[in-house]
Parts: sequence; C-alpha cells; structure tokens
Amino acid sequence: MKPLIKLNIQIFEKENWPAYLVAFIAQNNPLINITSEMTETDYLIFKNGQLHFMSKSLGDMSFDFSADLHYHQHQHYALSREPLAKALGIVGHHQKLIWDATCGTAKDSLLISHFGAKLLAFERHPAVYLLLTDAKKRSAVNFDIIFADVSKMEISSERPAVIYYDPMYPEKKKSALARKEMRIFKEIVGDDPDSPEFLEWALTVATERVVVKRALHAKPIRENPSASYKGKSTRYDMYKIFK
Repeated sequence: MKPLIKLNIQIFEKENWPAYLVAFIAQNNPLINITSEMTETDYLIFKNGQLHFMSKSLGDMSFDFSADLHYHQHQHYALSREPLAKALGIVGHHQKLIWDATCGTAKDSLLISHFGAKLLAFERHPAVYLLLTDAKKRSAVNFDIIFADVSKMEISSERPAVIYYDPMYPEKKKSALARKEMRIFKEIVGDDPDSPEFLEWALTVATERVVVKRALHAKPIRENPSASYKGKSTRYDMYKIFK
C-alpha cells in the first residue's frame, strides 16, 4: 500500500457534511487538508449528499452498496457449493467471528455477511475508509468497518476464528484495463508488498484458519495451503491452524 498521504478535502457543502466526516477530520487532523481551491491532485468532495473521490486522471468514484445487497438478496446461495463460504468454513446458521482484514470496496465483506457470518471489517487507507463509511450510512449493512491497519492493533478483544485477506497486487496484463472503479481504487491504495509478513501475523491471531484471496493461476503467498477453493477467476487459499 502507498504511504498514508495527507488527504485533500474540498470545503464544498461543508455545512452539510455528515457527522462521521466531521468526527474523522477532528480525530485525524494531521491527515486532512481542507481546501477551497480546485486542486491539481486527487481529492475528496461531499456533494449531493454523497462522498466522492476525484481522481485527476480517471475521474469520479463513490461507493454504493445497494446494487450488491439487492443482488445477494435475490440469489439462492448453497454454502456447500460456494468457494468462499467453503474456504471460510461457514456452515449452516453457526456464526463464527470473521475479520475481513482488507475491506477495500466491501464487495467480499457484503457477501461474507450475507452468508451469515459474524463479520468485522478493517480498512487502513483513510480515503477508502471514508468512502466505505459514507456508503454504509446509506445502506442496511449489519457489520462494522474500523479504520485501522489490523496487523498493528493490540489484540485485546475477542480473537477471530477466521481472518480473510485480499491483498492488492500489480496488474499483470497491462493491456487489459480493469473497470474504472478498480483502476481508481488501485490508484488510491497501491500494492501490498507486505503480504507475506501480514499472512504470518494473521496465522498467529486467528484461532481456526486464514483465507487468502488470489487470482486463479497466481502463486500462493505461502507454500502448501491446507486447501484451495477455486471459482471462475478467483482462488481462495486456506491455511488451517492446528493448536
């Protein structure tokens, strides 16, 4: 991931800023630069009741969970056949605590929550966290999103049964442009060169397993996963913890 740089936030509609944005700015003042100028760099702006990230090269991006929530509600998922559910060990109505260590666009978090897991999601990039919080305020989402690098936290609360990890990696096929949202997202966040270290940390914290999302034909971050569950373009490497 890129270093956490100072965020530019346009002062536009400041009188309408929601409480979460005001509180975040007050608590994280060193990260924030409130400006009235149209900056040449990337910036956040709250307009028309919604928070947006403005990329100088790719344009506007905001998060909205409604389409994903509607889609999941109209699917008839069989947990025994879903690669992600099988990797996470979600069975029936038994709720286990799962940490999504890299919430990102929250697409996987929304699916994991729909599967019936007790979920806690973490996001360590402030701009992405604010976009997620804004989307959550507008949707009926039943899991919390915490602004933190979970691997740097003191583990004082209930330890998770499972840690789910979806690292960002450089795009291998430069000619195949991803959808605009993902291109902007990668511009904000960058890559995760600390993935091996993060996985080793996760294996000391989770009580049952760690699941790592990978491209279908990518090498495992750590050799010899306990099992791998394959979808059409994605693979979930599961590392069972034996204690």
